[in-house]
Amino acid sequence: MVTALMCSALIINSEAHIASTSAYVMLAYNAWAGWLLWSEARERPLVSSLLAYWVDVVWACAMMKLFSIGVMTMMFVTLIHPVVLTTIGYGVGHGVLLSAVAAAGMLLDANSVLLQLPGPNRWGGLIDLAVLLLMPAAALLARPMRVLHRWLALIGELETRLDPRRGLEPICTELVERLRGGTQADVVALVLPSKVGAPAMIASREDGGFRAKALAHAQLEQLLAPALQTPLSYVQRRWWDPRPCLRLHGKGTPPRTLLEPLGELARLLDVRSLHVVPLSRYERQYGHFVIGYRGLRSADQDLSALAGAAPELLRIIEQAALVDQLQEESASHERARIGRDLHDSAIQPYLGLKYAVECVALRIPADNPARTEVDALAELVNAEVASLRELISGLRTGGQHGDNALVPAVRRQARRFALLFGIEVDIDCPEALATTRALAGALFHMLNEALNNIRKHTPARHVWIALRSDESGLDLRVRDDAGSVSGRARADFHPHSLNQRVGELGGSLQIRLHDGLNTELAIRIPL
Repeated sequence: MVTALMCSALIINSEAHIASTSAYVMLAYNAWAGWLLWSEARERPLVSSLLAYWVDVVWACAMMKLFSIGVMTMMFVTLIHPVVLTTIGYGVGHGVLLSAVAAAGMLLDANSVLLQLPGPNRWGGLIDLAVLLLMPAAALLARPMRVLHRWLALIGELETRLDPRRGLEPICTELVERLRGGTQADVVALVLPSKVGAPAMIASREDGGFRAKALAHAQLEQLLAPALQTPLSYVQRRWWDPRPCLRLHGKGTPPRTLLEPLGELARLLDVRSLHVVPLSRYERQYGHFVIGYRGLRSADQDLSALAGAAPELLRIIEQAALVDQLQEESASHERARIGRDLHDSAIQPYLGLKYAVECVALRIPADNPARTEVDALAELVNAEVASLRELISGLRTGGQHGDNALVPAVRRQARRFALLFGIEVDIDCPEALATTRALAGALFHMLNEALNNIRKHTPARHVWIALRSDESGLDLRVRDDAGSVSGRARADFHPHSLNQRVGELGGSLQIRLHDGLNTELAIRIPL
């Protein structure tokens, strides 16, 4: 805008006489320019910059039509700038379109000699034609600047919107998803060290953002271990392509030993080209960013922008990890306090009951039939005390053994149920089944309710419990032999409370006849 105003001053000083139409056009543009500059100075832009660039080109073409001075100067100064800036801000398509409109405006200039063939004293037409043909090229050459501009805008948005207080895994998930969308890449991976419990997050076009499993995380770390502390690009070339497969961002020659692990990494991510940017500080490695494309795209601007933003992104990741650490320490202190309170309050009555039952058992002769029942009761009390101690220990230490709370609880409940009600219970489940405490508690209540329904409403003498888990969910099956005992299948029933509990967890409940006679309850809870 300022450049165009300077051209207006040049025209006024050079023209001896200015027609009224030309003066009105110039004054209107000056008023428009002043209005836009004032709105920008107040940081309240009133129109899109794209519209302002179009007005610049139309005005420049009008000036070339109304005046006979400075065609070349006007073209260079007032047409090249809008074309290049439009391409940087809005893309190549807008830049080429604007340059075509500018070229058409030049052809409409009555004084133009573009259509004349070059000859003696007529080289101006050739020069004008060459410059005219270079204008779309100027728009295309501005594309790297547009990519860099887009990257800077993306990094600025990431720094603004990523709140480290949300924790490490949510921050990493959103980071890879936004980077994948901003780079138009097929895959973006953020691989952090697994030895400190950090995740490896991957975002792809098909699956969105997700956390890599432990095996895939270890494989990614192994393939990235030989990578240097310098950003690099890798492209899988055909056998006939002589161009190098590996390039470093900066000076130096990459070692050929990197070709094999990077090729394997590209195959693992199902891409043909990738950028690898290390997250490092003070020569210490904190992880890697990997951006992969299924095509042969390897724009240096993507690599340069991500390499420049890596220190700031590492700062955000470290802050999120620190938040997780502080939360874990706070939770550990709170667990220890609750554990002490439980030990001093909840476990003491059970200990008193344990000692009382053992004392009663000692006073009953061994040949008395009641001795067997009292011994069974003492064993049950001892099991409950051991369960409480395990729970309190898990609260105090936050140990990993607390994650396998479901299987021991199911086994204890089965023993208790068989002892108290005389119904035989068989359990088919793995030795360890990792779940959260909340999920374990919910499933335990469902199992307890199913067993109570069998005890209250059926003549069953045998119950089978099966517990299984896979990648997507957890299955609990409870089957009884009530149909075999009574000789007929039980009528349909709908346990409303069980349906409600399962629905709250987003699961499903099915009741069916296992063999056409005995009832089986199947619960599926998604993980």
